Amino acid sequence: MDSLDNELNVQAETRQMQELQLYQKLVLFTLQKFKWSILAVFLLTLFSAAVFRYITFSYSFRKFEGGVTLFYTPRASEEVKPLSINHILGVFSRQQIFHQLIEAMHLNPKQRAVLKQSIEVKLLRDQNDMFVITGVGESDEYVKQLVNTFVSLGIRNYEEYRTSELRNFLDSRERRLREVQEYQKQLIERLHGLHKKYGIIHPVEEMENVKKIQGDQNATQAELNVKLADARHRFSIAEKNYKAIPANVIKHRGTLREFIADLRKFSREYEKAKLMFAERNPRFVEAKSAYEALKNDFENFKTKNKITEFDENMLLGIEGVINRYQETEVILRQLEISMKSLQAEIALNKEKEKKLQHMIPEHESVEQLMKTTNKTINLLLEEMTRVRSNIAHVPNDIIINESVISTKEFPVFPIKMLAVIVIAGIFVCGLYATVIVAYDLIYGKFDGIEETSFHKDFFDTVGVIPHENAVFTTEQRQIINNEMFYRFILRLKDTRTLFSCSLDGSFLSSVIFDEQFTKAKRNTILIRLISENDVERICGNMQKIGYFYYSDSGKTGVNYANTDESNRHAIEYFRGFSSGDGKGYGYGYGFAFFPVRNLSVLEPDEITALYSVVNELKKHYQLIRISREKPFNASCILVRQLHDICDATLLYIGKQKTPRSVLRKILKLHDDEHKIYAILTGVTDINKVISGDYIR
Repeated sequence: MDSLDNELNVQAETRQMQELQLYQKLVLFTLQKFKWSILAVFLLTLFSAAVFRYITFSYSFRKFEGGVTLFYTPRASEEVKPLSINHILGVFSRQQIFHQLIEAMHLNPKQRAVLKQSIEVKLLRDQNDMFVITGVGESDEYVKQLVNTFVSLGIRNYEEYRTSELRNFLDSRERRLREVQEYQKQLIERLHGLHKKYGIIHPVEEMENVKKIQGDQNATQAELNVKLADARHRFSIAEKNYKAIPANVIKHRGTLREFIADLRKFSREYEKAKLMFAERNPRFVEAKSAYEALKNDFENFKTKNKITEFDENMLLGIEGVINRYQETEVILRQLEISMKSLQAEIALNKEKEKKLQHMIPEHESVEQLMKTTNKTINLLLEEMTRVRSNIAHVPNDIIINESVISTKEFPVFPIKMLAVIVIAGIFVCGLYATVIVAYDLIYGKFDGIEETSFHKDFFDTVGVIPHENAVFTTEQRQIINNEMFYRFILRLKDTRTLFSCSLDGSFLSSVIFDEQFTKAKRNTILIRLISENDVERICGNMQKIGYFYYSDSGKTGVNYANTDESNRHAIEYFRGFSSGDGKGYGYGYGFAFFPVRNLSVLEPDEITALYSVVNELKKHYQLIRISREKPFNASCILVRQLHDICDATLLYIGKQKTPRSVLRKILKLHDDEHKIYAILTGVTDINKVISGDYIR
């Protein structure tokens, strides 16, 4: 599959190269044919351009030229950037400068008409800060005055324009400064209002103090919390011990302590009396009575004062318990008072913090606006200072490098103008050549013997059929015909199938050549393609063999009996081929008619049938020639089909009758496997025809 694709690609490339060669040869032939007219057009163009240049220069105002170079060195500024060099060129090209120039120089109408063309303002090459003002005119003095006056007017207009621009900017900055200063006053009033509203002048510093105080208060609060916890713990212990003693015991602790002391005293005396005296001893009785009386008084005292569950051990260390209770209570109360005072201070500090939190954002916003406003004011003042400096420097922005000292005179034919004239001549000549080549390729017709030499690589010219009005004797015509046929027979050799077609639009172009085959009694047959609609008219009583209708060279048959005038020429044509001694199918000269549906293209079954007919006839005839009834049409696919079927193709090309576009399409069929022969018709060059120099 790859080899097939490669082969097809090679064939396509080869055919493209052949087509390119064909067009190249046609172009070369056309150029050679019209070479003298092309040369005449070139010379005429040069002469016309030279005359036009001389006349235009005579009436032109561009005879002298002078110029001046200007430096553009403005001060750089971020506020109002200096004008670009292109802008400067635009300022110098303003219409009002030309009006001022007309008034200053008192120009006449002719000078006014060409004033804009007389002055040119352009940037100096490879320089971004220099530009040149060039003036042209009819005299040297006029050019000097024109350029100097224009430069002075241009600089004055620039200074006015630039100064006005800077002053406008300065005014806008001053207005902006007043607006910003007014806004600054509003911000100051707003700041004072905040101080008055919150009673704080420096809120940020106050917030820092508040945070510091909050830190100290938090530390103090933490310390007090620790002390309170310890005091509460001690107080709870002291309170527990204190509450363990009944309140009445604490209240009458002195009396109870006396009763206990007395009871211990009387108890010791009673115990001593018990040991020393008898029960009826007065001292024993006295001691016993005193002890019991005191004991009853003690019980009555406890009952009276609601002292229950009394234990004399309660009186041990009771003063210490009471003192510790009172001391811890006092310490606890003091710490609680300190905590309340601290909490009040913390609350006040928090209130101040909340006030500052509301004030600080607004205060900072106002202060930020104040900073921005102050910065803007400073920038505006700096800008205004720089702009005033730029205004003072404007007269020095443009400096004249040199004055117009001398001028130069323009030549009538400068080198550039000569080059332009030559280029114009070449262009017009090339355009003319292109037009005539294109016209000749598209609409031109075959030129005869001269053109065949350019196509010798595409077809082989084997002979000519001179024009009927050409001055030839009968003997000369016979020599030409015999020579033509002889050359063609020598080239055929192993050719078995030949396709012949007429390109000159005539039906008789192949008559003489076909007669040569008849006279030579060559074992050949002519197959002519006809339309199916013409079968009955042309082949009514002919013998049908397979796909075609056959007529032997010696038997014309009744098929020619009833014919109208339109077919009489064709009848005479075929009768001329009769040798007079034909012996039937397969001998001498025969002809066959092959009916097809369309004379422009063969359908697949028709191609197969024709191919079978040709193979069959090859068994009986040495040469099979195929043609068709109507003249050839280059758009017919039939030509390509028959060209591929046959071994060679014979063309009849008429001088000034065959369109070159038709011939070009036929020549594209040229390849190495299928030969193309040509017979020229309508040739009138007697010497070349007789000598045969044009035939390879």
